[in-house]
Amino acid sequence: MEIFVNNREVTVPLECSVEDLLRIMGYHPYAPIWINGLQILRRDYPSRKIKDQDHIKIIRPLAGG
Repeated sequence: MEIFVNNREVTVPLECSVEDLLRIMGYHPYAPIWINGLQILRRDYPSRKIKDQDHIKIIRPLAGG
């Protein structure tokens, strides 16, 4: 199915969860994520399924000080 991640079109398998998407895309499993403008809670990552044409924003955590 086709989705948009950080304004880039991406193909992911059907029944892909947020947790699966982060792993597939190479992001840290605790990366903050928004789907269609709504922030998803970390506890919902394993159960929240991605839908065709979802617009997803993922923030890559940075370390520093």
